[in-house]
Amino acid sequence: MKLAHIRKPLRSVPVRVMLTGDLNADLERYAQYYEHVHGEAVDPRALIPEIIRAFLDADREFQSWSRSADSQARRPSTPSSSNVSAKTQP
Repeated sequence: MKLAHIRKPLRSVPVRVMLTGDLNADLERYAQYYEHVHGEAVDPRALIPEIIRAFLDADREFQSWSRSADSQARRPSTPSSSNVSAKTQP
């Protein structure tokens, strides 16, 4: 079948995070940099999910592990040899 299994998108969930003062300052500076590059202002908090997404997408080791874990989860379980022999005997 060419059509992949249709999955519902995961729901968004609120996450509360406490940033250290220097990390918050960097995030605010990054929002200024975003405005400089793209020509539009953005709330620094709106950048957090995008930064996390970019980080996860760029982590090749994580992507490799994730594909491996997904393929292992999708493999059908094979019956053990004792189960197969029990079914074939009259």
